[in-house]
Amino acid sequence: MTDTTYGTYDPADRPGRKATTPEPSAPLKGADGTDLPSFDQGYAEPFKGLTYLGALTKEFSWLGHTFVIRTLGLDDQLAIAQVAAKYKDGGEQLAYTTAVVAMCVDSVDGESLPSPYGEDQDLAEWAHRRFGYVKANWYQPTINRVWQEYLELEDKVAEVVEAMGKAFGPAA
Repeated sequence: MTDTTYGTYDPADRPGRKATTPEPSAPLKGADGTDLPSFDQGYAEPFKGLTYLGALTKEFSWLGHTFVIRTLGLDDQLAIAQVAAKYKDGGEQLAYTTAVVAMCVDSVDGESLPSPYGEDQDLAEWAHRRFGYVKANWYQPTINRVWQEYLELEDKVAEVVEAMGKAFGPAA
């Protein structure tokens, strides 16, 4: 069993930048003064991550190392497709999995994966560099483990979205 922590991911929260997450408001009340439906408070932090930042993070341990992964945005997914497309004649699924792992890893033991210099780098170039690093330096069991943890994080997103829909769906 892994020690798992869920949190939010703010791409603006980088050195020299300050993250700005709005404070949650008081519970909503109906016209008659009763509390409106709410969802399980166990989803509160993931909900904030999805609502304000659009992504979640997950920390887990593997073979004595601490990994932090994050959910991927549309730009990340499109960059992954570009990386995997090079392998369309063989190994595309393995390339796709490796590219997802490379893009979802925020840090290992507090250190980020290599990335291009400068802030105006093309995301596809960034994805190719991260993919190349993981492909050349990580063994398949580690890639498989990070992939599995990423799938579990995506499942958590689905759970939170479902809970949001139940809590804020149309009243009967």
